[in-house]
Amino acid sequence: MNTIKTVISISLTTLLMACAHHDNVRPSDNGEHYVKLTSETKSEAGKEAINQSNHFCEEQGKKAYIVSESIEYKGSMPEEQYLTSRGIAKAVEGAGPAIWALGKNSVNDVGAAMTIGGGIAAGALGQPYELNMTFTCR
Repeated sequence: MNTIKTVISISLTTLLMACAHHDNVRPSDNGEHYVKLTSETKSEAGKEAINQSNHFCEEQGKKAYIVSESIEYKGSMPEEQYLTSRGIAKAVEGAGPAIWALGKNSVNDVGAAMTIGGGIAAGALGQPYELNMTFTCR
């Protein structure tokens, strides 16, 4: 069981240390660049688009200014159902570490299963929000 904890810890650390880049930025010759990406939530999509546009402009010694932005839900299930399912999966995933850390024997195993299972369930729901943002660098 300690091996699983170690693997999860290393994976989370690697994800947190990942550098922000601008992989989704599409530059244009007219000065209006755009970002198109998908995400699990509207707020995550917005934050990621802003981070990428800022990074893109900072490399040029400039600052990013948003011209327009739109976020659409493109999921296969109704949006309300998606939000409910995602909330349940995140709650299960969030409760898992506490049970895992505080539990003993089979309770410990249940906590580990909740942590992993909740993450898998949340991931299986996909990234149904599509963001399109146009920006300039000045």
